[in-house]
Amino acid sequence: MRVVHTQTELIEALKILTHIAFVPTMGNLHEGHLKLIEEALKKTKHVVVSIFINPLQFNSKDDFINYPRTLDEDLLMLQKLDVPLVFAPSKEDILEPSQTIEIQLPDIANDLCGKFRPGHFNGVATIVCKLFNLIQPELAFFGKKDFQQLFLIKELVNQLSYPIHIIGIDTVRDKDGLAKSSRNNLLSEENRKKASQLFKLMHEMKDKAMQKTSSFKEIEEDAVSLLNASGWRVDYLTIRSAQSLKTPVFNENQMVILGAATLGSVRLIDNIEFCIQD
Repeated sequence: MRVVHTQTELIEALKILTHIAFVPTMGNLHEGHLKLIEEALKKTKHVVVSIFINPLQFNSKDDFINYPRTLDEDLLMLQKLDVPLVFAPSKEDILEPSQTIEIQLPDIANDLCGKFRPGHFNGVATIVCKLFNLIQPELAFFGKKDFQQLFLIKELVNQLSYPIHIIGIDTVRDKDGLAKSSRNNLLSEENRKKASQLFKLMHEMKDKAMQKTSSFKEIEEDAVSLLNASGWRVDYLTIRSAQSLKTPVFNENQMVILGAATLGSVRLIDNIEFCIQD
């Protein structure tokens, strides 16, 4: 496994790689990240993994400072998977001193998580574009846990005509259903036991939506009340079109339930896709 830290080193290392699959990460790797890499390795032996904690996507300087930095442990995990190339740049190497040009995304980027984290997805997209330009992969792998991010990356690739196939990989979960996340380590023991409530409640919302006995608005309001009463602080819990992330229109059947809520001091996100049959 080769580890490079500068753009110059990366460009040199890429000269011997073809049919590249790319997995971008911010490090602090867990089973969800490893699943992305394992799926990439099934497509090609030339897999590039990036580890970069992107300051542009943080709304709080404290969150950026406190984000776990576990590069040594991450590299050991990647070595066990026999990843051929890891790109772990510094902030100074990947960003200009005054980064004034950023990617502006469609309006849906300002809804859902974007409503509570202004500019977050523009910051994600800016770094993803930089990495796409440097690595020029044929395939790129993203987790479905952040459904809105995956949706926006697909839109970015489509509208900017990147010759990259974006592959979404199903969320990896603990036995109780909690989606794997670097943030899970920050949960107290008591809140870790409660954390699976979000996913379980989404399943109940899906069942009600498929039964068509209540309106989507009623299902959403009931779910939000239940979570808030259990000690969560809900940002949103909503049923949307899986095709547009907007409020479903008449006769749409491909749906996704999206949620973000804070338990203690830890903000968790999750989603469930489902289909309503006529």
